[in-house]
Amino acid sequence: MPKSQANKDNYDVSLTSRIRGLVLGLALGDAVGSKASDVPKTGALEAGVATQLAAWTVEGTLRHFTRYGPLVPGLTDIGLYAYQRWAVLRGIKPSTQDNWWPFLSPEDSPEHAAIRGWLVDEPLMSLSRGNSPATEKALRTGSAVSSAGCQAMLRVLPVAATAHMLHGYWDVARDPNRQAKAEEWARGLALLTHDDGERQNTSVLAVRILAECLGTSDSLTTAIEQVVRDFEVPVKDSIAASVQAGLTAPCVPQTLEKLAADKTSWSALAGGIYVALSFPAEDTVAEAIEFAGWAPDGDSVAAVAGAILGSRYGYEALPAQWVGRLELGWVLDRLAVDLSAEVHERQGGKAWKDDGYAPTRTLDPWWDTKYPGA
Repeated sequence: MPKSQANKDNYDVSLTSRIRGLVLGLALGDAVGSKASDVPKTGALEAGVATQLAAWTVEGTLRHFTRYGPLVPGLTDIGLYAYQRWAVLRGIKPSTQDNWWPFLSPEDSPEHAAIRGWLVDEPLMSLSRGNSPATEKALRTGSAVSSAGCQAMLRVLPVAATAHMLHGYWDVARDPNRQAKAEEWARGLALLTHDDGERQNTSVLAVRILAECLGTSDSLTTAIEQVVRDFEVPVKDSIAASVQAGLTAPCVPQTLEKLAADKTSWSALAGGIYVALSFPAEDTVAEAIEFAGWAPDGDSVAAVAGAILGSRYGYEALPAQWVGRLELGWVLDRLAVDLSAEVHERQGGKAWKDDGYAPTRTLDPWWDTKYPGA
């Protein structure tokens, strides 16, 4: 259906499209959000550090499912090892070897190839893009640092997809707490590096907003309003203000600058909400991301806005002239498709098939090689 014919309040696409929209929307905002209205006409759009870290979040999450079957929020080691692989590719060396297991076995051991995974060998993942000082320090020292920086929240946004697990062991009827588990998994991954003093409630709220956008048939405005209103932890004034401003005074650069005044997660989320509500239609994603560039930290705000709009309207709504130029576009889309496959039907690992955690047939014969449970 051409976008011009779509009903703006009932535009509907598949869950797979929405998951791809979430991941690619995040990457798109991260790549071009800081450029305001000066996006280059040609050439690759470089991926940011949030995009790279989000890729490792998906990889670690899929490895977690291979190993454990159901999502076990308290067991975050596999997620930690995924972020350590990101650190290895950047040349970061730990100050202590305690719990430093990016590959679990030495690279010259016979077991290494079976648990290496595919993402570490993707050439573009080895490029050093942007920086996340708190993440780097935490991985180097082995302890979370005191920081409310936005990178912890941005990298866990794709976890929202796991709130929609539908089949297999983690079935809707058997596990009604799937969304709570998704939120706690996101919280745990964020807390691996960033101790913001608030138990990463920002990350939880962001994941809940995205989960609602992924599954709703309501308008974008209704979805965001409902989640913010019903969130059980009092949110910062800037979040409530961003919703109100988005509804009553959209598209004002000075308002965006005030709501998203710094590089904290609360600013990124408040700014992203304001941008999304300022451009709530499926055919205004490019305008939304360009507008986000007016924020002091435009790429983080645009990453949140892109993830929200992509989650609601699917990857088809993202501007093709940009998506095709994303430096890690294929990598992120491949991860999103595999995440969607996990959401729709348990893939699982070979070790679990006889234990009832996975279907008797494996949809992807390479699954255990791509996402080994280690």
